[in-house]
Amino acid sequence: MTRLFILAVLLGSASIVAAGPGDEARAGTKGTVTAYDLDGHTVLENKVCLKMGRYSWDYVRCGNWLRDSIKFQLCRRATAGSTVPYLYQIGDGRPMRSSVYCRRY
Repeated sequence: MTRLFILAVLLGSASIVAAGPGDEARAGTKGTVTAYDLDGHTVLENKVCLKMGRYSWDYVRCGNWLRDSIKFQLCRRATAGSTVPYLYQIGDGRPMRSSVYCRRY
């Protein structure tokens, strides 16, 4: 119960947004983490990270939220037991190839 309360507070205080029409402009900028399709242009998910200092953001927590969200999104469309690749970008850095494994339920 305490975890749910903490999660609700964090979600209410942070700007966490699923990919929508305006996310292409925000994708790949400082303070965000982004998941792209393998073409490198289609934004699957974009999250705005909490600011930790004057010039730093909490990319670790934000990346965990994005990876959990993208796993749910990609595995909903994929078959059980498959691995789905995507590109993962931290801030304005270079996108890295990553993947999620959709286990059998």
